[in-house]
Amino acid sequence: MKSIYKFKVIIYIMHEIKEILINLLKIDSPSKKEKEIADYLSNKIEEFGYSIETQKVGEAYNIVVEGKKEFLVATHMDTIDRKRKIRIEGNKIYGNGASDAKASIASILLFLQKIDELNFSIAFFCDEEEDATGSALYLKNHEPKMAIIMEPTSLKLCGYHAGCIEAFFEVYSQETHGSFCDENAIQLTVEMFNELKKLDCWKEGEYFSSCITLQEIDSRNPHYLNPGICKGRLEARILPNQNSKEIAKKIEEIVKKYGRVEFKEIWNGFKINEKDEIVRICKEAMEKSGIKFSLGGMPSWTDAIRFNEKEIKCVVFGPGNLKLAHTKNEYIDVGEIKKASKFLFALNEIMK
Repeated sequence: MKSIYKFKVIIYIMHEIKEILINLLKIDSPSKKEKEIADYLSNKIEEFGYSIETQKVGEAYNIVVEGKKEFLVATHMDTIDRKRKIRIEGNKIYGNGASDAKASIASILLFLQKIDELNFSIAFFCDEEEDATGSALYLKNHEPKMAIIMEPTSLKLCGYHAGCIEAFFEVYSQETHGSFCDENAIQLTVEMFNELKKLDCWKEGEYFSSCITLQEIDSRNPHYLNPGICKGRLEARILPNQNSKEIAKKIEEIVKKYGRVEFKEIWNGFKINEKDEIVRICKEAMEKSGIKFSLGGMPSWTDAIRFNEKEIKCVVFGPGNLKLAHTKNEYIDVGEIKKASKFLFALNEIMK
């Protein structure tokens, strides 16, 4: 009888998690337009009996639930602006932001509605996907000693964090009639990118390599000619021990031979010592919640970089597969949400 009861409880919890996540996915929340989801979360959290602090960010706002001030768990409410239908396949739920980062939000909600006392602070940030104004505003008013930023890491603890460079470029050439085999701006862009890939700064790291990718290209040409301009966007991933400004300078020197470049983001990465207290605390919480302790690397920009700049010890952890985030196949296995919620319960016990 006990085993049947336990099975029914598990089924109920999985159904509850699905319901929480689907309600979140139904709310469209692209960057800078998070007010609806912020209102939804505020109402839910107040229903659970917690007071909230709000911090206005444009038309939306951050939400802060204050427990002990020295330790923070945070995630972001916004998603990329991409329309996708919600789809359920067994315990997998597909949708925009399913793993990045509404799975993390769902795990926090599940945790908050079941505990009696909150022993750390929680924050939900706006605008992580674009300009990170939410975390910047939070850090003007709060100074935790340690923080966990919840992002999709497949439940690995990531204290090895990439830096990044994002740059917009324009490459120029002479416009000529399309019947001539002249070198044009598109071909020069390919040549420029091949030169960038040969820089000596792309190296292997502990969990990922540093690299450069060509993520966007635009050269409209309806007039049967060799185009004179090609625009695009470059993204470089930087290892924690590399200097992003020095690498940006090398990128600039090459791009300027072909046209012009404008840098939107230049950030250094960071590495947390495995003996740091935050790693010890998270390891204990993982083991108490039945999650195998595993270290990993975060290859993308996250709000953790802002915390590191303020010398706040910070790691990244959460449910979901980062590689599928932003894609048409983004999904979350609700079992990971359950595990992440159990991690938060264990963390809450440790922080008493």
